[in-house]
Amino acid sequence: MTEKYQVETIPPFTELGEGPHWDIARQSLYYVSLSNGRIYRWDYIEQKVYAATIDGVDEASFIIPVKGQRECFVVGDFNRVVVIRWDGVSGKSVVVREVVATDPQLDHNRLNDGKVDPWGRLYFGTLLKEERGNPFEKATGVLYRYCARTKQLVEQDRDIYISNGLAWNRQTNKFYFADSGANEIKQYDIDLDGNLINGQLWYDFKVKGKSPGYFCDGMTIDAEGNLYVAMFGGSKVVKISPEKKIIQEIKIPAPQVTSVAFGGPHLDELFVTTAGKLFKDPQKDPAGALFRVTALGAKGLPMQEVVLEG
Repeated sequence: MTEKYQVETIPPFTELGEGPHWDIARQSLYYVSLSNGRIYRWDYIEQKVYAATIDGVDEASFIIPVKGQRECFVVGDFNRVVVIRWDGVSGKSVVVREVVATDPQLDHNRLNDGKVDPWGRLYFGTLLKEERGNPFEKATGVLYRYCARTKQLVEQDRDIYISNGLAWNRQTNKFYFADSGANEIKQYDIDLDGNLINGQLWYDFKVKGKSPGYFCDGMTIDAEGNLYVAMFGGSKVVKISPEKKIIQEIKIPAPQVTSVAFGGPHLDELFVTTAGKLFKDPQKDPAGALFRVTALGAKGLPMQEVVLEG
């Protein structure tokens, strides 16, 4: 069977592209280069990428627009979440304030993927800082929900190796969460306050208990409830049905595939971030680029702005 989809490369080549977020209002894709704290906006109309640094921020793990605050975004920065201001064009942005920080006793961890649920609530996970040990061997990570009413973090799960992809199925009231170190996806129920309960293994990428040579990373969900999971080291995104079957593999011309998000005017284009940074093997162009996948015959769900006022 011949695949009908097309893959377009969008430079520049990032060190560690991550956190794609499609902003419907601005018709733009926001994303980050985690390891050097750069933020990006790809303008759909102009077909142009704008990039910026953040004063005082050396690492950016996600970027999400703030509801009701024009040109403001939440960004994950090591052990804290900050609000920044960026016009989406200039080469510099500034921190407006700190929203919340993790427990100082857990300063051996750093933030990784963060995303907002259909009701505007922010969730993010952590992993062991690489300089403190191997996060594939030590499950020190925690999954959090930020409560806008109390301005506090609410722990959702712990003993996580590498917190990564997050996705919600509003129709079934299920939440999906990828742990790259365990190389598996867990499924949770969601209570009325947004707390995650009844966590259980949903999909295991290991083969007879061993890694296939790549691992699950960021993910998203389409309108039919299929998950799209970035496979770091696998040069692909896999589409998994609600029946837990891999029904499509979308080939990406870069090995280190990090995350995915649906976007475009009709939410039918898949944007894929990748990493150009050396992790295991030297990377060559177009590693680190943003990729745009069209003609998939699938449609995503609108991504939400974060609600910071409870």
